Amino acid sequence: MALRATFEDLLDAMLPAPCPGCGRRGALVCGSCAEALMPAPPAMPPEPLEWWTACFAYEGVARELVARAKYRNQRRFLALVAHAVALATEPAPAVIDVITWAPASAARVRAHGVDHGELLARAVARITETPVASCLLRAPGPPQTGLDAAARRRGPWLRAAESVSVRVSGATVLVVDDVATTGGTLAASARALRADGAQTVFGATIARTPRPGAGRGRPPYTPPTPVGIRAHETQ
Repeated sequence: MALRATFEDLLDAMLPAPCPGCGRRGALVCGSCAEALMPAPPAMPPEPLEWWTACFAYEGVARELVARAKYRNQRRFLALVAHAVALATEPAPAVIDVITWAPASAARVRAHGVDHGELLARAVARITETPVASCLLRAPGPPQTGLDAAARRRGPWLRAAESVSVRVSGATVLVVDDVATTGGTLAASARALRADGAQTVFGATIARTPRPGAGRGRPPYTPPTPVGIRAHETQ
């Protein structure tokens, strides 16, 4: 897995990336597809999370961005969204002392060879120059993806790590994750961190799922036809 990741990183550096929305090469997200990105829908943070932020609504181009970063190991897109997440944390109501992540299930880590939440959190920490540490441990169980709403709201079983490289007690901790649907994973993270002495817990995600029916009446996302390809060839 490590060799494969190194090879993919070399390809990322050598080859122009195709836009996840339309396939144009030369920009990670072309101008037309960037304009199609919708802001994250407003929502109250789930207790005991005190504040949260998200960059985009989880639909269209944003959904494809997450898929490429999370499921296809295309790290160039992870770097792109890390900058967006870092920017989204700037209005946080308190100075963030520590950044951590909601750990993925063991099955997902085995499948991909890496925890993409960790990669995202460490990238955001580098950009914001904030200490980062693995503060949470996850018990065996299924990933949140595919669970019903009630199970998602309960979130995975998490507990604080016994020893970390930074001080959590009395700190303001930011938990980074990829997508928030019910907020169950972030809430479970906040409960574990508060039990470990954290004073305040914030959350930040790449995207937030719109409420059911929230996008009704909005035209569906249609990627622009790539340059050099005639419209009838895309049908």
